[in-house]
Amino acid sequence: MTTFNPTDLRNRIEKLGDLPTLPHVVQRLAAMIGRPTVSTEEIGSIIEKDQVLAAKVLRLANSPFYGFPSRISSVTHAVIVLGFNVVKGLTLCASALSIMKEAGMDQLWRHSLGVAITANLLATRLEIKNPEELFVSGLLHDIGKVVLYVKWPDVGDSIKDALKTRADRSLFEVEQELTGLSHADIGGCLANAWHLPVSLREPILFHHDPTLAKEAMLHTAIVHVADILVKGLACGNPGDDLIPPLSRAAWDMVGLDEPQLAECIDKAANEFSTIDDYL
Repeated sequence: MTTFNPTDLRNRIEKLGDLPTLPHVVQRLAAMIGRPTVSTEEIGSIIEKDQVLAAKVLRLANSPFYGFPSRISSVTHAVIVLGFNVVKGLTLCASALSIMKEAGMDQLWRHSLGVAITANLLATRLEIKNPEELFVSGLLHDIGKVVLYVKWPDVGDSIKDALKTRADRSLFEVEQELTGLSHADIGGCLANAWHLPVSLREPILFHHDPTLAKEAMLHTAIVHVADILVKGLACGNPGDDLIPPLSRAAWDMVGLDEPQLAECIDKAANEFSTIDDYL
């Protein structure tokens, strides 16, 4: 059985160079969004130069999961309504979708979109400011798997082979055993490289252990709970069939009682039926 050195894998991330999981336009966005003087028009015009990417961002922004009363007809409008960080996240999500589809990972995208829907529902119920960020966090929470299983097939194949003989172990656990890193760790590295805000970065990095979050505690707890609920509802497949352990601290922070949980599950299940429209 092949094992991998975590330091070597972190070096691989650094050597990805232009991060092939992203188009050039997202590289430019990462640099621009940190500037205090950047305008919505500048951001919109950059995305719109990539017609395929712009169409995907608008499709996500106009999805029923956001529920805006009028259609968002331009990327600039999307930036105004959703904010810089959400549009940047949607751009990353649109890029990830293309890679997942090309790699035959439609079930991972389905799971990620299910987590996005559920996280957004929970954030809305808790009256969190900008619940759209939770939608983006849900979409991106497993982005590390794109690197592990698409960009690094030698690593991914070894993990999948080991998983076949360890039915009692989760994919997350086997990743850690073989590499010293998990898809969450790799996703966190990517989030740093992309200069994502902490409200998106910590839910990606700590969605399996939300008690480690230092700043975005509630956001991370919501994505953790949403991830487990979606696995329990069998929406998509993130790579294994085991439902991970639920953090009691995260559950208490989200604060769902039984009627609220039932309502959330019912709403999520109804919205899952529209997922194929976005695949």
